[in-house]
Amino acid sequence: TVGLYMIRLEGAERHFTYWRGQSAARAMMSDPARITCAIADADMVYLSGITLAILSAADRAGLLSALRQSGVPVAFDPNLRPVLWPDPATMCAAITEAAGLAQIVLPSFDDEARFFGDADPAATARRYGPGRTVLVKNGGGDMLLSTDEGTTRLAPARPDRIIDTTAAGDSFNAGFLGALLTGASADDAVRRGATLAARVIGAPGALVAP
Repeated sequence: TVGLYMIRLEGAERHFTYWRGQSAARAMMSDPARITCAIADADMVYLSGITLAILSAADRAGLLSALRQSGVPVAFDPNLRPVLWPDPATMCAAITEAAGLAQIVLPSFDDEARFFGDADPAATARRYGPGRTVLVKNGGGDMLLSTDEGTTRLAPARPDRIIDTTAAGDSFNAGFLGALLTGASADDAVRRGATLAARVIGAPGALVAP
């Protein structure tokens, strides 16, 4: 069935209260064959820690197994949301397992420092690497891009205004991954992701007109 969300805006920040215990997303693994076919048809699978959190342990294991067997590239945003998990240890273990099968990992430093104890973005990049592309988002600070070719600090242009930060990370991921899939370099993909995120947080809500 559907979920019910209540949203309260405080400055540029939104606060969510939601009821979605029986939402359809929680039952996504009730038809494993359908999920396997969807993965097989994809150029890339984008996976969030929120998806992992709303699944049962058995369904989570089934999804990761399907991804592992498919050979399709995976981009993973840990998106640490402890309220969705039974405890932080379970959350961190599941996040680490999922990151291990991804080719691209998109963590946010503030979350990683809180739950994994990372001292700085470089520590986050080292923990998720090597052998994959790790882009550590860092709020308003410089991002850190780590690949097999080395580590680069990136400081995309800052937004002119911040109205509503809802979907800042998701919109960045969309711009970044979309650019990579169309042949952009990692540096250019970061700039395009930041440009899209700046548009989104410069307007109310999570969606902006083209």
